[in-house]
Amino acid sequence: MKPIISYIAFALLLLPLVTIAQNQNDTGTSVNITASATVVGNGIELETISDIGILQASMLQDEDDIYINPVFDPEAGIMRASGQPNAEIRVSYLTEMEVTRREGPGIIFFKYEVSGYPGDNQRESELLDLLERDVRFNEDGIFYFWIGGRIDLSEALPGNYDGEFTIEIEYM
Repeated sequence: MKPIISYIAFALLLLPLVTIAQNQNDTGTSVNITASATVVGNGIELETISDIGILQASMLQDEDDIYINPVFDPEAGIMRASGQPNAEIRVSYLTEMEVTRREGPGIIFFKYEVSGYPGDNQRESELLDLLERDVRFNEDGIFYFWIGGRIDLSEALPGNYDGEFTIEIEYM
C-alpha cells in the first residue's frame, strides 16, 4: 500500500460574493462571481487564473438555467495547480451546492462540472466526472482545471449569495 505523501484540501471560494441585482428597467438579472483559493497544507499550490463568467453566460443564454461547459466555454473558471513534476494525484470534488441569499429568502442551485489537463489547453481537457479521478502533473509540475456547470437561477432574488466549491487533491 502506497503512503499518502500529502493531503491537500482546497476551499475554492468560487461563490464568496454572488451579486444578483434586478436591472432598473426590470429586463433581467445580472450575476457577478469572484474566485479565490485557500490552500490547506503544503506541497501543492493553486492559483485562480479567471473567475466563472456567469454574467457573460447569462447574457448569451438569457435563461434561468445557465450551462457553462468546462471543456468548451470561455466563461469557465480556470485554476492552475502546481506541485511535483510528473507526480500522480487523485482529484475529487463536491458536485452540487445550494447557495443561499445573505439577506433572506432566495437560493441558487449550482451543479459543478470540472475538466482538467496537464497543459493550458481547455479544448483538450477531460471531464473529471468520477467520484475520484487520478491524473498526473506535467513535466513542469503543472495541472489546469476548468470549472463550469449548471446554474439554476429560477428561485434567485436580487441580493448577495455566499457559498464555496471544494476540491480535494492528494499525492498518490
